[in-house]
Amino acid sequence: MTFIRKKKVGNKIYLIEVKNVRENGKIKQKFVKYLGREVNGKAVKKVATSDIQAMNVKQSLDVLAIDKIAEELKLKEIPFKPALSLTYSQLLEKRSINKLEDWMRYTEIPEVLGIELPSVKELYESLADINEENFEKINEKMFSIFESYENIRESAIIDVTDTYFSGTNVNIKRRKGKDKKISKLIQIGLAVSFNNGFPIFHKKYHGNLSGIDIFKDMSLELKNKGIASMIMDRGMLSKENIKIALRLKFKIIAGLRKTQTLVKDFISKIDRDEIYKKNNLIQLKNTQVFIKTFDYMNGKLIVIYNPSLEVMKKQLNFNKDLDSGFDIGYSLIYHNTKYSSDEVVKNYYDKDMVERAFKHIKGILNLRPIRVWLNNHIEGHIKICYLAYAILSLMNFKLKKLKISAIDALSSLKHGYKINLKDNSSGFEWSIHVSLEPKQQKILRALGVVTKN
Repeated sequence: MTFIRKKKVGNKIYLIEVKNVRENGKIKQKFVKYLGREVNGKAVKKVATSDIQAMNVKQSLDVLAIDKIAEELKLKEIPFKPALSLTYSQLLEKRSINKLEDWMRYTEIPEVLGIELPSVKELYESLADINEENFEKINEKMFSIFESYENIRESAIIDVTDTYFSGTNVNIKRRKGKDKKISKLIQIGLAVSFNNGFPIFHKKYHGNLSGIDIFKDMSLELKNKGIASMIMDRGMLSKENIKIALRLKFKIIAGLRKTQTLVKDFISKIDRDEIYKKNNLIQLKNTQVFIKTFDYMNGKLIVIYNPSLEVMKKQLNFNKDLDSGFDIGYSLIYHNTKYSSDEVVKNYYDKDMVERAFKHIKGILNLRPIRVWLNNHIEGHIKICYLAYAILSLMNFKLKKLKISAIDALSSLKHGYKINLKDNSSGFEWSIHVSLEPKQQKILRALGVVTKN
């Protein structure tokens, strides 16, 4: 039996493999081979360059970054590891499921999840692994993590988006979406936190359901989660929904559609010279608007006049030989909060958090179209995208000080490869990462990722 012996020569410590042998009735240590040196308490193996073989090269740093965030969100506790591998893949690669196995083979995803490389069949089947009960438990754990970074219950942004799918086994009629495309579609309601866009929940709805009806369901979900206030676009609010929100004791900021009644009772009574004054001016990010406030349904109705928008719409109507109504350039916001009209208008027009969320989910996460066929696969795909967005949102938060987005960070880390090496003479195997660039080092430090070389 052999063992390692340390031998100190000057300030250096050498590692030698020896074995005990009996000679003339005495036990002696016999040299077997020289192993290397000890540096800073770690063994540094001696390997001849000619004996080194590169076994494989794997995409690593971006996987480690995602894995670190997933670990903090308790996602690695999910027993359905192939489904989690799909979540990681959604952030890194846009290939269809039937091509993911070959790609994943050259990443560290299987290693960090502690699984064998999943087959195409296993990946498809994993879409149905996470049922509603399990998913709700997962979301509750994430919610508690996000609460440690932001008072999520204070305010949420809600919105709805269309997404198409290819399945024939789901009885949903073809419908025209927001982009005027006619196809089978479903709608996804999403609620995110106001400050950081952390996901609160998502729900799937039929494509023919109106935003006003979807609001009624989402408002109950928000109430159950203890959310105090919400911000939403005008497609979700009606007079009836304002009454519902008031009964549920919500504070809301929401756009309102210009109905004939609202135009007649409020916009038509505004004197243009009266509203177009400096004391009614609000400076937004990209434009200037003028406002006038009225009492309305236990809250306030803010009429917003945008001169730039009026000019642009009039020009469009002129080119199309259309008449422009007197209310062109006007929009409406309702609220029942403690904030001033100036604060409300700025909060409403700065609510691009949910739009960025949907942009990530629909674009980066390739949510549209859904190229699966069964209903449980469609729902599973949406859950995978939701979990991927959760990782993305926390990564964005941690990189905020560096002024680097999560998407840019993953792009920078994409070429951070791990090389697995082997000493052919001894069979010893080890791995190293390619040298890190300064930007990559900053990103990894911000995310708490430690690499081993």
